Amino acid sequence: DYAALDGYDSDGSEAMAVEDRPALDRWILSRLSTVAQAYHEGFVTWDYHKACRELEDFVVNDLSNWYVRRSRRRLWDGAQTADKLACQHTLHEVLTTVCRLVAPVAPFMVDVIHRNLTGEAVHQTAWPLGTPGALEGATADAWDADAEAATATLPPQDASLEATMALVRELAETGRRIRVDGNRRQRLPCREGWIVAGPDLSEFHDLLEEELNVEAIQAEADLDRFQRLVLAPNFRALAPKARQAVNDIANAIKNAEDPEAMLAEINAGSCTIEGVAIAPEDVEVRRTEREGFAAMTLTTQDGEAQVSLVLDMAETPALLSRGLARDITRRVQARRKALDLAIEATISLQVWTKDAPDLASEDRQYIASETRAAEAVFHEQGDAPVEAEGFEVDGAMVHVLVAEA
Repeated sequence: DYAALDGYDSDGSEAMAVEDRPALDRWILSRLSTVAQAYHEGFVTWDYHKACRELEDFVVNDLSNWYVRRSRRRLWDGAQTADKLACQHTLHEVLTTVCRLVAPVAPFMVDVIHRNLTGEAVHQTAWPLGTPGALEGATADAWDADAEAATATLPPQDASLEATMALVRELAETGRRIRVDGNRRQRLPCREGWIVAGPDLSEFHDLLEEELNVEAIQAEADLDRFQRLVLAPNFRALAPKARQAVNDIANAIKNAEDPEAMLAEINAGSCTIEGVAIAPEDVEVRRTEREGFAAMTLTTQDGEAQVSLVLDMAETPALLSRGLARDITRRVQARRKALDLAIEATISLQVWTKDAPDLASEDRQYIASETRAAEAVFHEQGDAPVEAEGFEVDGAMVHVLVAEA
């Protein structure tokens, strides 16, 4: 739909060289090449089911759930920028190649799609992995691997980029788990996030900020700055020598005002509680996140490094306003879809809130802009009409009324 609005023509504009395209485009093209080669090999070895499952996984998880979702704003841009054009060319190339790969197993559906994309029948195009010499009278014994490689039309592979993006996606999933564990909804932004250790991911910080709904992500070398020391008694070692005083000593250890100072005294052999000398084996030492932070650690796919993601879980009026704006936007967009409005159609919008955070003026503008509202009225008092759609966000009641302008 967006390409149609832009009048995109794959033949009418010169495609940007792959190496000059943004990293997200180069990644999906590299993944396409990797998956296509494995798919082709599955056909060569008669393992059709595995080949088709891997291609399906690429289309659903790599292409749709990651590349297209992360590229939506690029396609929404009203201006025909180089970045938008690179995205359009990349998506067109991926879709046409997938159609040609799927053609042997689903010949009708992909032929319609391929004709819409290129004007050609998919079954009259070359196999993306190349042609092994003359097809007439060809046999397996006459298979020319060199001719096949020379006529292949797949984009270049970048194994390093694929590994880096795999880590980025793992961090995105880790961020979602942190939110679930911290009972923080996805649309409520975090003020800051930190990636501790691992490879340099600065090229993908903007992408992660959007994916994780974090206002700023930075690299950090020291995980300890987000953690505090926690001491607990080791009753197995402590009880025999503490006897009747064991509970008092245990409470003193657990409730120490300065655990780090106490640990230093214990390690120096100068810590005595209730007349009992406390040795290092009498305590268990662990670290946990400081108040207001949440973190998780993952291991890279090659198993060579551990990377931690830390999120600032503090809530501020500004963050609560932005979070509410995103929830309202999602509901309004769903209502637009239910009304079957055209992408370019504008709406008239009314919003009623009760027991909700104050919506900042810039967040009201965000809602109007994202939903293409020609008119947006926000009611902080009064009851919503019965035809308005209501929903709850963290205890706040919100109603929206959408009509085509």
